Amino acid sequence: MKRLAFLLFLGVIGVGVFAFAVQPPAAIINVLTWQYSNSRLGQNLHETILTPTNVNVTNFGKIFSYPVDGNIYAQPLYVGQLAITGQGTHNTVFVATENDSVYAFDADNATVNPNPLWQTSLLNPPNVIAYPCLDNHKACTIYPTIGITGTPVIDRMTNAIYVVARTKEIVSGQSNPYYYERLHALDIRTGKEKPGSPATICGDYAHTGQGCQFTTGIFDPLADGQRSPLLLEPTAGFPQGVLYIAVAGQGMILAYDPVSLNRLADFMFTPHPTNTTGGGGIWAGVSGDANGNVYVPVGDGTFDVNVGGNNYGDSIVKLNLVSNGTGGYLLQVMDYFTPPDELCRQTNDIDLGAGTPVLLPPQTGTVPNLIVIAGKGSVPTCDSANPIYLVNADTMGGLGGGVQSIGGTSAQGYYSTAAYFSTGAANNLYLGGVLSPTTGDAMQEYRLVSGLFNPTKTVSKSPTTYLAGATPTITAAGTKNGIMWTIERPALLWTEEATNNAVLHAYNATNLHLELYNSTMNSTRDLAGPAVKYQPPMVINGKVYVGTQTELDVYGLCPCPQ
Repeated sequence: MKRLAFLLFLGVIGVGVFAFAVQPPAAIINVLTWQYSNSRLGQNLHETILTPTNVNVTNFGKIFSYPVDGNIYAQPLYVGQLAITGQGTHNTVFVATENDSVYAFDADNATVNPNPLWQTSLLNPPNVIAYPCLDNHKACTIYPTIGITGTPVIDRMTNAIYVVARTKEIVSGQSNPYYYERLHALDIRTGKEKPGSPATICGDYAHTGQGCQFTTGIFDPLADGQRSPLLLEPTAGFPQGVLYIAVAGQGMILAYDPVSLNRLADFMFTPHPTNTTGGGGIWAGVSGDANGNVYVPVGDGTFDVNVGGNNYGDSIVKLNLVSNGTGGYLLQVMDYFTPPDELCRQTNDIDLGAGTPVLLPPQTGTVPNLIVIAGKGSVPTCDSANPIYLVNADTMGGLGGGVQSIGGTSAQGYYSTAAYFSTGAANNLYLGGVLSPTTGDAMQEYRLVSGLFNPTKTVSKSPTTYLAGATPTITAAGTKNGIMWTIERPALLWTEEATNNAVLHAYNATNLHLELYNSTMNSTRDLAGPAVKYQPPMVINGKVYVGTQTELDVYGLCPCPQ
């Protein structure tokens, strides 16, 4: 019952999206965080407008779009019936771009409201610009600029949207640039900075290599990118919760007070041996439970905690913010899970942390509270089955722990996150991977029976293959009318910037063989903008929001402009 209580609590305080067990159909619902809740279930169970009957190329299509100034890697967010200062009340969709802009748009009607309700740029050119990805001495995985990548989070109680922006800045009198990462709290009604905002996470002159020394390690604002969605976690002693920011590169998580924007604590997952060679980046999402615990998926890096070390490469690490005894706080490891092939994963760049831990609702069976996760694969000397893992959230098991694993269907493994949907009679998981760097794989439907994977594994799979995988979204009216939505990026996994257009797909969630709609069925009418990697659709109140390189595309029931 703890997990159910958590979901109800999220709906009350506005950290998550809804209290689906008790909220009346007429209530205003919001999407305030990535994949709809801190559990990252990827489900909206209040969708009563879109059904498997009316989502088809005749009745459904692209109804409008809004241009933006950069790639949309962050998932759009949504607040219903929001009073925008000076502009009345609107259902409002929020979009953040890699050009360090945040937009608020009317979510329902671009004809009446063709311009943003507000737009805030966090730049000041020519001296303050978005971070050029080619400046990175390690990799250029988001092209051509990197600004806001991690999905923001909204606190409805204080009307704040929190975003992390990266910039390159020229300072008068200095010959070399600074690189900055800053935490901004913007008022969702105006787009203006809240008091105390922004807070500098780290700034480094000329990339000296020194970075910023935190309690547990060094933060490098050039190399340590912020891709993970932000998490606002209900926590005892913090009325507005605690804001968590996870970064890649060397792999660190930061805890902030969302009111003061003061950093409370930090934790580096692979500080051994020198703070600069440990790896362990946080590439995917961080999840949270009812007790203030956060679950962090760690990428490749040193692992030695089982022999007395302090390194957690290729693990899920469960952390909790606790008092340090001197008036401050620290992040304490409560538990962890590491797959048995960890050493091979570290050696061959097969991150477990390529996907987000999904905290499932209580299941029947001996282990009620479960986590599902899958990561990269493809190396025969490791576990060549490329497992999908079920982990006990209460007793994670350490190295070689877990409840069950099944062999995934994707030889290259998984770069995306699962979604969950229960029909009441069946509990289903949805996940898609990659067969090879040049070959896609289908989306798969898996069945849980008494809290374990059905031995027959795949229940159904999509007719479409996805070159870069996809993170699905499920919509339903409670347990009925389930639809699985995905965005296809028709380009090879390692292509920096795709020139192909994104493709929105909809499938019957209880039988993925049945594709209901895709945006190429009437490409003249429904063509989306150029695709970005790893973008899940956001679906709410009969509309589907698709982020692309150049625009926010909105799909819904027709009439659809030709």
